[in-house]
Amino acid sequence: MLTCKKIICACLSLLLILPFSACGSGKADQLIKYNIPSDPVNLDPPLADDPQSALVVTNLFEGLLRLTADGKLTEGVASDYEMSGDGLSYTFHLRKEAKWSDGTALTAKDFVFGFQRLFDPSTGSVSAKRLYCIENAEQVHAGTLPVDSLGVTAADDQTLTIHLAYPDAMFLTLLTTPAAMPCNETFFKEAKGRYGLTGKTILSNGAYYLKDWSKGEYLALRRNEEYHSAASVKNGGVSLYIQQDTAATFADFNSGGIHALYLDGRQAEALTGKGYHIDKDSNTVWGVLINRTKPALSNGNIVKALAYGLDRSSYTEYLSDYLSTAEAIVPPAVTILDRSYREDLSEAAGPSYNAEAARQAAQTGFSELQVANLTELTVIVPKDPPIPSLFSYVSQVWQRDLGIYFKVEQLELDEYRRRLSAGDFDCAVIQLAGEYNSPGVFLSQFEGMEQYGIQLPGLRELLHQASRGNLEQSAALYQQAEQMVLDSGIFLPLFYQTNCFISSSSVTGFIHDISGQIVDFKNCTFS
Repeated sequence: MLTCKKIICACLSLLLILPFSACGSGKADQLIKYNIPSDPVNLDPPLADDPQSALVVTNLFEGLLRLTADGKLTEGVASDYEMSGDGLSYTFHLRKEAKWSDGTALTAKDFVFGFQRLFDPSTGSVSAKRLYCIENAEQVHAGTLPVDSLGVTAADDQTLTIHLAYPDAMFLTLLTTPAAMPCNETFFKEAKGRYGLTGKTILSNGAYYLKDWSKGEYLALRRNEEYHSAASVKNGGVSLYIQQDTAATFADFNSGGIHALYLDGRQAEALTGKGYHIDKDSNTVWGVLINRTKPALSNGNIVKALAYGLDRSSYTEYLSDYLSTAEAIVPPAVTILDRSYREDLSEAAGPSYNAEAARQAAQTGFSELQVANLTELTVIVPKDPPIPSLFSYVSQVWQRDLGIYFKVEQLELDEYRRRLSAGDFDCAVIQLAGEYNSPGVFLSQFEGMEQYGIQLPGLRELLHQASRGNLEQSAALYQQAEQMVLDSGIFLPLFYQTNCFISSSSVTGFIHDISGQIVDFKNCTFS
């Protein structure tokens, strides 16, 4: 066995020498206030698939490991672990003082039961498939093997071993997600089918417990006094208010009614320079989606002409601070473990601007279509600025160099979504975002685009294999899949968008995922 060092962050040792300014001042008991757009659907971890449920579960529960603010792994319930030489077996050593919120001891058996419930087909967990790397997990989830054949075992109360069917570079990171949380079997059975649906039928082992839940109004998460970890909870709890209106949330933050919010880069510009803490993540990509079912765009040479004729320099100087030129699909914020996929692991890129190659392809395409030019094409774009004006620079170059003319249709969001769903467009400027941190989340969106005449044989298998290797193997396969999409010309990347998690100057320590939707409040402190 390869013994791994204790996964205690170096920053924890600093706590021994830093002054505890909050002690005696009451600041350690203050409440974080935060808005969420709707009630959680289910606080049962295997079923916490919507962002609101995942946010609450992240704060009520603690898995074997946790993530720090910079995306690194640190200890959770496990104080350390050992990995076998082949990377297929992990043994975790749990903290002896770990407890549930009712004071009951938390043991390795709670994780065994939690994983068995995750893959039990009767649970109906959608997120279970992300952890198919665990031995027999896929077969258990399909109902072809019993739950006790799962590769998760407890040697004693503090020792948990997980056997994998194949290496997965994301495995340890996945242990920090709701799907990998423990479950107290006795309490679960006593809940009689209501587990996770009300405040009284949930038992937490994390930084907070659920004190109150008034549907449609608020959730009161309060510090769990039974929680014992390497780093204590630094506040008294979190008040989560249900607020669907984003404008009202913006107003709440400006007035000091809440302590943080998540905004897209354009909205965040209004708060820049006002003394707030702003965490930026370049986490979405905008590009041109080509509808290959349209007669002119079913021609490969026309698509090739558009790809080579995309002159990104035509709009670069007009990009706002929250936008940056994109030559590939996966945004810079995406990582594999703690390494940037875009900057460290992939060299995938679309065709560079080549006016002559574009003209030759266009002329060949015109000849095949028996036309002199193309003047009846349309592109749909969301009406919100600056997308329409930026695309106009792109279309001007295509018109000048290629004789391909686009009519730009600026649509309100509901109509834009309807047209996009119906395939009622020649081209569309679309935004790709990821539900969680993985290159595969962005690339897999090109698997189901048959309605646009888009088929990429081999993409699904590449992404499947990419999820079954170590870091280097996964990165290489993701790069190959990304290059396949780029070479096809069906999606022309335009720019990456930076979105912002903004917090009050009086509170620090928020930890959030790259989507900005799942927030860990444990380390939040008041100045």
